[in-house]
Order: sequence, then structure tokens, then C-alpha cells
Amino acid sequence: GQLGAEVIKIEPPAGDGTRWVEPTQRGMGTNYMCLNVNKLGVVLDLKLPEDRARAIDLCADADVFVQNFRGGVIDRLGMGYEALRVRNARLVSCSVSGFGEAGPLAKEACADFIMQAYSGFARLNGRPGDELEAFRFTGFIDLTTSIVAVEGVLAALLEREFSGKGRKLEISMLQAALEMQFTRIAELLGTGVAPCPLGSASPAFAPDRHFATLDGPIFVTVETDAQWSGLCAALEQPALAADARFCNNPARIANRAALEATLEPVFAARPAIWWMRVLERNAVPCALAQHFEQLRYHAQVRENNMIAEVATRDWGTVTVGGLPWHFSGTPGEVRPPPVPGADTARVLKRVRRTSSPEPVK
Repeated sequence: GQLGAEVIKIEPPAGDGTRWVEPTQRGMGTNYMCLNVNKLGVVLDLKLPEDRARAIDLCADADVFVQNFRGGVIDRLGMGYEALRVRNARLVSCSVSGFGEAGPLAKEACADFIMQAYSGFARLNGRPGDELEAFRFTGFIDLTTSIVAVEGVLAALLEREFSGKGRKLEISMLQAALEMQFTRIAELLGTGVAPCPLGSASPAFAPDRHFATLDGPIFVTVETDAQWSGLCAALEQPALAADARFCNNPARIANRAALEATLEPVFAARPAIWWMRVLERNAVPCALAQHFEQLRYHAQVRENNMIAEVATRDWGTVTVGGLPWHFSGTPGEVRPPPVPGADTARVLKRVRRTSSPEPVK
């Protein structure tokens, strides 16, 4: 929608569940607003033959149809790819499932927290030594899956320019979750050693993590020998540079515990801003951990329009994410989220009616 497409969101009369996910603004979930900018809001009850007919008619001249029902449901509704392509051979139909459309779990429902556990993701975040810890950012794997879906849809649309034909595209939360973890999975495939939680540390470099300072955390990354020399100079620890246990990155990884035990008390002795200045002077990558409230007003964020404020009909002015793309000549825009069902009559008015499908059994 932000790239210029007309996006029609169909939700049931009972509503999209994100309407009530807290926090809310004037009675509407903030997640609902953020996830539905630049969309038209249509309410249809797909259990009713007449509303299913309307949904099918919408697909007759659509470019893309996206659905994430449990396996088998979309076919029972008469809106599977084979049924829709009869009326619209150019349709790109994107089917999003939890576990994929084949195999013993093909018809199982899924949710973000379930996939965090099933995909192994919950075992790869947390502190060293933890058995497991779920990454409790709501929708993290949901959003990762949507990004993978967008990539596939855009590829199918580009291919359609040459073939003139649409495609069915299958996306699963499980595959997207694994794709996100490919660098960690490579540790097992390449070395035979199972990856484990490392807190804020990177498995590929050492040190590459946060350190507590006198007044807050600072993140430090050392990837090259030059950066290691710079860190030793910044810390005023010449003995570190000569220590064979830390002479290169593989050695530092092998001796990670000893290295971190040496660095932690040094960083804890001075404030974060002091370390920022001395590390930057020695060309060592570093950063302070920002809070969203800081980022919201940061000049870098505001001058690049990374946050948008939009005026809504029912909820006043709300703050949402800005455009992640900046095109020359054809800039995108962020439009308000729809009031649920506000566009139903207008959208359906332009749709050619067909015979109603048989009731779902």
C-alpha cells in the first residue's frame, strides 16, 4: 500500500484480533493502526454464500490475493488457487501457512509464540547457560514471514510481465523462521557444534556484545586485528594486545569467557559517554543502546522521515512507522488506517456480481 498499490483488507464481522491488542488508542489497538495503514477496510462474512461470492468477485480483477487460513480452509471456501485462476489467469495467489502445505502438520494452526519454540528460535536467544528464552516481541516471526511473502509476490509479479500468467506462491512461518536463522544453522551444519544462547554476543566475533558501564550499557564490536589493537589502546591495556589467547578472532572466540571476564570490570569503571569518545578516537565500532523515546525525537530519524504522523477519522493523530523506501520521482506515502468496514460499500459497488457459491460444509 505504501508503494502505491490499492490494498483491500477483508476481515470478518467479529473483527481482526489486533483491534483489541494493547496498547490501544481511543479504543483501537495500536497494532491494528500500524499494520493497516494505506489499506481499504472491507468486512465480509465468508461463511455466508453471498459474501463469499463478493470476495471471489474481488479476486477476479486483482493482481495479488494473500490469505493465511489454516490448511484446507481456503479450498473449502471455493477460493483456492485452482478455482480463482479460472476467472483470473494473471492472479498471483500467496498462501501463508504455519508449517507448509505438505507433511503431517500441513493443516495445523500456528501463531508467533508457537513458531518461536518449534523453529528452535527460542533456544537461540537469552543469556549464556539459559535453557531457553522466548523473544517476546509480539509478531517477530509473523513480520519476518510477511517480508518473505512480499519478496515472493514481487518476484511473481515481475515474472508475470514476461509470461503473462499468475502463479501460486506458498510461504510458511517455519521456512521463514529457518531462513532468519540460516547463519546460526550454518554453525551446526559447518562445524557439527550446536549453537547456543549468547546473550547480546555474536557467535562470529569476540568481543561483539554489550558491556555494562558506570551508568549504562555500551555495545562494542571488534571484527579486525586493527580494531582489536584500537580496543586495547582505548582500554589502556597493552598486555591484552600481547596475550596469545586473544591474538586473533578465532583465538578470542575460543577464549571468550576469559576475554569477557577481563573486559567487564574495565568497562564498568567509567561512564558510557566516556567510552564512546575514547573508542571512536581509536576507530572501534561502538554504540549506545537507544530507547524508542530517544529515537522518536532523534534528528537522524526525523530528518529521514522514519516515523510518520497521520490524521485518522476516529482516533485523532497517530504515530506509525515511516516509509522504509525513498524513491526519486515517485515517492510513497503513509495514509491513515481504515475504520473497520468503512470501505465495504464503496469497494463492493464496483464489483461485478456472479452466482453465489455453495455453502461451506
